[in-house]
Amino acid sequence: MRRRFVGGLLGLLLLLSACARSAAPAAQVSPAGPSPSAAFPVTITDDDGQLVTVPTEPQRIVTFAPSMTETLFALGIGDRLVGVSGKYDDYPPAAKGIQEVGGAGDFGVDPNIEKVVSLQPDLFLTISGGDQWKKQLRDLGIPVVTLDATDFPDLLQDIDTIGGITGTAQAAQALTANMQARAAQVAATVDQAGGPVSCFFEVYYPPLTTVGPNTFIYDLLRRAGCDPVTSSAKTDYPQWSVEKLVTENPVVYLTTAESARSIQAVASRPGFDALAAVADGRVVLVNSDLVTRPGPRVIDGLEELAAALHPSG
Repeated sequence: MRRRFVGGLLGLLLLLSACARSAAPAAQVSPAGPSPSAAFPVTITDDDGQLVTVPTEPQRIVTFAPSMTETLFALGIGDRLVGVSGKYDDYPPAAKGIQEVGGAGDFGVDPNIEKVVSLQPDLFLTISGGDQWKKQLRDLGIPVVTLDATDFPDLLQDIDTIGGITGTAQAAQALTANMQARAAQVAATVDQAGGPVSCFFEVYYPPLTTVGPNTFIYDLLRRAGCDPVTSSAKTDYPQWSVEKLVTENPVVYLTTAESARSIQAVASRPGFDALAAVADGRVVLVNSDLVTRPGPRVIDGLEELAAALHPSG
């Protein structure tokens, strides 16, 4: 999977071996969640189940996921970033000039420990996976916080948690309140449009790959007014046969330019001419970055998905 979409979803999952969901409870800030006047030190239990103490308000932060990078910029502290994971940390444009720390390990998906240490970070933010290198960083005295959003409410809580451990709780609360209000408006629009319609979300082709019920994207689809035909999937990113897809015959077919290149490319695939979505012109390309990165721009992705599913809403 050499296309840029690898950086949006599958590559990001490989980057930190994040295919397995964390079994730990959602991150909690002690003693009672973040508040605008919270004083340091701040202690949380992160999504790896690790008790992490951030002794002082962080000024030198490394992020090891594009979603984390976007979150810090959205909270107004992008200038505190001294390191990011790699080339997919590309939003906002200012993120492109920050030192990249990824590329180590057997598969080139781990952080370069020496490079991270040289940046003297007082906080390292990441997602699930990479237990071995996380332990190395912790042993070196670097606070490592893992936050792995499994759905939209979990994402809002993660943003509030980041606010609490970076001294930006007030900005985080304003951001999540705005996102929640916009999500509520999407829900109202879906109801007014008559409720969910059946859809299929293409992660990659070929082979045809989609999303299962336990994924972040699946949750967004449901909130946007989609009844995914992949509800029976037993894995997070299963391969799907064209024959089964034709039998299920979704009303809307969603994909990305990185996977499909164009709507015409989807229509020209073997067997796809039998799909109602193709015949009715309901194949839609969505911005992969907005739906695969659990960060502040997810709300833009949710609105984009809802518009594709309910164009008259």
